[in-house]
Formats: sequence, C-alpha cells, structure tokens
Amino acid sequence: MNRWAPLALLLCTACFSRAALRLPSGVLQHPIVEESASYASDGADIQVDVYRPETTARHLTVLLLHSSSGIHDLGPQQITRYARTLASLGVTALVIHYFDGTGHFTASDDDEQRYFWTWVHQVRDGITWALRQPYVHDKQVHLLGISLGAWVGVAVGALDPRVHGMALIGSGLEPTVRDSLSHAAPALLLHGTDDEVVPLTDAQ
Repeated sequence: MNRWAPLALLLCTACFSRAALRLPSGVLQHPIVEESASYASDGADIQVDVYRPETTARHLTVLLLHSSSGIHDLGPQQITRYARTLASLGVTALVIHYFDGTGHFTASDDDEQRYFWTWVHQVRDGITWALRQPYVHDKQVHLLGISLGAWVGVAVGALDPRVHGMALIGSGLEPTVRDSLSHAAPALLLHGTDDEVVPLTDAQ
C-alpha cells in the first residue's frame, strides 16, 4: 500500500458522515475492533483509543493528535470518524489523549507555550508504547495532527526517526524545531488560506 493512500483517502472523506461515505469499488473494508488502552509518561497515564482491523497481522499505524480544543470538547466525533475510516481500510489508528499528561481539557495560547515540549515527549512515549503492540508495524508508523496536534506532530516527526510520514492539518513550526527539519519524516501539509487561528504563513 502506498504510504499516503490511506491518509489521502481519509482526508478526502473527512467532511462526510460515516453513513454518507462511499468508498471506491474494490476497496476492502475490514471489520474493526475498538478498545481503550493507556501508557505511562512522566508519571501520568495517557489514554489511547485504539481502532484497528479485526486481524492478527501487524498494520500500517497512524497516531492521531487532536487540536487545542482537546478530545472531549469539539473534536471527538471528527477524530473518531478519522480513526474508524482508517481502521476500515486496514490501518491501525491510535487516538492519543496527550492532554492527559498535563491535566488539560482544552489549551490556551499560554498553555501551548508552556507545555509544548511536554506534549512532544509524551507523544514520543506513545510511539514507544505502540511499537510494543502486536498489531503495529514497526516500519510504518505515521502521524495525523490537527492544528495544535499538527504543531506537536512536526516536532515529533523531526526528532523521532521512528516516524515514517506525517499528515498535518493547519500546522505551523515551533522555532526551536527548525534546525531539525532536515531529518523530518515526509509530510503532507493541508492548510486553508483563510485560517484565522493558524495563518497560512505559519506553514510556509
């Protein structure tokens, strides 16, 4: 499977409800398993929502990173739809509750500046945990980040060689990450020209 195929299809269908989604003929849709797990990072338990094909094989894996709205407020239906779509296409999707490590429900601009590197570290611990799971392919770990999650994803993908690709929606670049970009995983960037939260110039 092409490294971008599941992510590209996911992003093309993200605006539609699951009931309205019509995949191309011939695309295999797998039965999926939904379960909850957690891992320890900096003394905190980080919840992971697992969506995976109902098989015993190891699969291409995507870690999904939510926006500053958190996982409990504005984003759960969107994140869940992304994860279920990926799992039905044969991809293991792991929704990382990275705010659990700092006790946030949502995050302000001040929170983002203060805790950014804590979140990066905790997502990297999430990769370590994921690679121990029997359904994760160790050579096919990707990130899908939305807004703040995309910023965090850029840093993780630039610093962690275990990341093999990234899809980043509404991302910017933390200045201290710039020197590490030459080592970053390949990235697919999506950004609206009228984004009032994260200007397009932040991604250029």
